Amino acid sequence: ESAGHSPLGALSVLALLGVLVAQVVSGLLSDDEIAFSGPLTRFVSGEWVGRATWFHADVGQYLVIGLVALHLLAIAYYTLVRSKTLVRPMLHGDKDLPTGAPASRDDALSRVAAALVLAACAALAWWVAGLGTV
Repeated sequence: ESAGHSPLGALSVLALLGVLVAQVVSGLLSDDEIAFSGPLTRFVSGEWVGRATWFHADVGQYLVIGLVALHLLAIAYYTLVRSKTLVRPMLHGDKDLPTGAPASRDDALSRVAAALVLAACAALAWWVAGLGTV
């Protein structure tokens, strides 16, 4: 038993994160031509707005739903068929292992780096949100 995801599980997580990023970006570039226009539409051509709107409305949302469903099915399979406890470690961050595993790095530098990444993401979100009001 390992401390983290299997290689296939890791690919699934990366795919889900990638599709979520694509869904967010396409939403920022989308225009429904009725009541909503993403705050970044003015920076790209109408062709790109059309592509982003198509992906966001017709493809991306179903990819997100499908990958979330696949993730939930995998959790159910590991819990019910393979008798692995997955939900509790996901919620608490700790997993009992038969053999010891090295602890993740958790020092002041990694916490400062995480705080800086959080601040940069918050600043970017604030800036993008402000574009829609100009």
